[in-house]
Amino acid sequence: MRIPQIVSKVNMTEDLWNESLEDHSIIPDEFDGITYYRVVKRTGQLRKGTVVTYSGIIYDFPRIARIMHLENGIKLAFGNSFYVEEKVDGYNVRIAKVQGKVFAFTRGSYVCPFSTDRLGDFFNYESFFTKNPELIVCGEIAGPENPYNGESPPYVTEDVSFFAFDIKEMNSEHQMPIEKRYEFFDRYGIPTVTRFGSYAPSDIIDLKRHIQGLNEKGCEGLVFKPIDPSGKTVKYVTVGSCLRDMKITSPLMIEYQAEFFTHRMLRSLFYLLENDLPLNDEFLKKTGEALLLPLFENLKKAAEGKMITERFKVRFNKEQNIKKLFEHFHKCKVDANLVRQDKVGRQWHVEIVRRCFPSYEVIRKHWDGSSHFD
Repeated sequence: MRIPQIVSKVNMTEDLWNESLEDHSIIPDEFDGITYYRVVKRTGQLRKGTVVTYSGIIYDFPRIARIMHLENGIKLAFGNSFYVEEKVDGYNVRIAKVQGKVFAFTRGSYVCPFSTDRLGDFFNYESFFTKNPELIVCGEIAGPENPYNGESPPYVTEDVSFFAFDIKEMNSEHQMPIEKRYEFFDRYGIPTVTRFGSYAPSDIIDLKRHIQGLNEKGCEGLVFKPIDPSGKTVKYVTVGSCLRDMKITSPLMIEYQAEFFTHRMLRSLFYLLENDLPLNDEFLKKTGEALLLPLFENLKKAAEGKMITERFKVRFNKEQNIKKLFEHFHKCKVDANLVRQDKVGRQWHVEIVRRCFPSYEVIRKHWDGSSHFD
């Protein structure tokens, strides 16, 4: 089927498709001999993050609304029972079969060479997609050895793991009903996020207990999902997750919007107030250290003329995909270099260093005396 025929299903004309290619709202890309199209700016019904392929349309994964006050947020979002799942700290992928090959697509609509390389370590995707070629498995890849996210859940102590949380259909924005989704996950042995079961809005004491337990373990939070897929989904994170977010990103604070940090401060304070916890010296110390210590270390480095860097370790099954990851970095304008690669058993263990030049450049300019308006 031609692409104009595929996008005509969402009322996009061939002229609009061609215009979108010309103005770069939609960008062609290729991986492993398969051409696909990345929607980078909303066009008609296609939102940013959507992928158009010759097998169909892989819609973007919708953003989930956040609640800041757990009890009031749950009461406002749900009138009836809902399901509760763990929110895993990793990065999101959509796994789909395109022209006979299975790929993992990032939230930014790229094929991720690393994630695609590792799919066979997560579940029997060949069996699943042979029987269900029209389905899309959505999930989180998490663990200390990934090329994107500096945080990981405490129960993944090495490498990475996959945690499915949704199933969608090709050419559809709709999600599979949650109970049917669970049945598919169990039938095909697909690992999932922790499922806490069904709750009512009146079960707030149990929900707070779950949040407290996750916070003590060092986990990220919870996602609350309606039984009817057309209903509202909301998320809530632990106070510890807010502090870890600030600590892991503050070294490169210059490269982030200020709202990234202020929102996490607000979430932390809402958590304290809702749970009648004091804003004591210990909490203030942890927050100050999370924000200032890592940033101070990088300021010191740049002032001494040393490049600011981040290091990642990852594992690959196929050596050729290492090169593809660096091609992916180049597309995303990430300044990354290969430090080493060693064959350990059946896998390649790879170490990567990313040069954080934007942060270094700004700090050096200020250190050397440049003036600026703020």
